Amino acid sequence: MNNFEFLRTILYSDSSEVILQAYKSLSNEGLEVYVEDSLNGFKLADESLLVEQQTLMVPLADWFVGKEILENAGLSDYVTEPEIPEGVQSEVEKAREQYFKKRKWTYIETAVIIVVAMLYYFFKVIFH
Repeated sequence: MNNFEFLRTILYSDSSEVILQAYKSLSNEGLEVYVEDSLNGFKLADESLLVEQQTLMVPLADWFVGKEILENAGLSDYVTEPEIPEGVQSEVEKAREQYFKKRKWTYIETAVIIVVAMLYYFFKVIFH
């Protein structure tokens, strides 16, 4: 999966006409518009992907320009705050996840070593 932590939400609407109008306004100005795909994460938007979408995303570097474009197109009521979409992990979150995974395995290895040492001790005491 690609790293999409640069994406931020720019527009939310239940109306497919609003989504399509916003997409055309942003893409006509040369901005990359992304949508969330249920199978592959995030994809560069095209009109066929906009049918069931409610949220549009743009790169953070283009967010303020995109906001101005949408306000000029009369869609300021639908503009959202630049939030990181769900499903996107930052580098800190990825590192934290790896740390806890390693930590869990360290605990498991320690428990196995203690159990083996106790079994060895009991056999040594009983059979010696």
